[in-house]
Amino acid sequence: MKYLKIILKILLTLLLITIIISFIFENIVIETFSQEILAKKISGYSLDEFIYDVDIDELGKIENDIRNSKETKEITKKFINTIIDNVVYNKNKQMDLEKEIDLLILQNISQEISEEKLNTIKEYITEQITNTEERLERNLLYSFGNDYLIILKAYNIFTNIYFRIIVISLCIVDIVVLIVLEKYKILKYAKICSSIITIFSLIILGIITLMSNFIDQKLAGGWLQSINVNSLIVAIIVETIITFLLFIIEKKKQK
Repeated sequence: MKYLKIILKILLTLLLITIIISFIFENIVIETFSQEILAKKISGYSLDEFIYDVDIDELGKIENDIRNSKETKEITKKFINTIIDNVVYNKNKQMDLEKEIDLLILQNISQEISEEKLNTIKEYITEQITNTEERLERNLLYSFGNDYLIILKAYNIFTNIYFRIIVISLCIVDIVVLIVLEKYKILKYAKICSSIITIFSLIILGIITLMSNFIDQKLAGGWLQSINVNSLIVAIIVETIITFLLFIIEKKKQK
């Protein structure tokens, strides 16, 4: 029974680290690719068409809003997933960006414009984003080699919804079994587990920070000015707070 508890605790810690890294890793990739590459292109393509339909004073605000919009991040997510499907799995998938581009236009043009002009703007932005995706798709393996396939496959597996469902389900089962076996002692394990996850997250942050230049040159072709690790920093803060609270609760239980 003792060894079973140890195995379950180690397994749960690994499962929690895996699911946390899954969401953080996806967020880092999407936020970085969006802010550093695609958002600039989308805002540029949009302003090419918006420029004669809005006041000159509004252009800076529109550009900033487009770069930071939820729709731009959704386009980035579809952009990345399309590249993975086509490069890794030899599909011929096309991006459907109509909904996101419609929202981008409606949210950023206050003036009334004709239906014809609206359709022209949509077609132009869609065409330019699609062309960018196809160029990157063609040049990806040529520029980075077959090793890049491993990275794309790993990203696809770790961010796959079915993979996450399996990991979360295993976490729930593991937690329930540990609660039954450990009862009140589970609090002590929760504190240790939270501390381990916090330390692991700090190590990951350190690795990304130290290797940012290597990641840029090796994996991004020198396109990145920085890697967006805001989600990882937020996760570390939350994990630290949880660990601290668990520590206080455990101390009070002991009194």
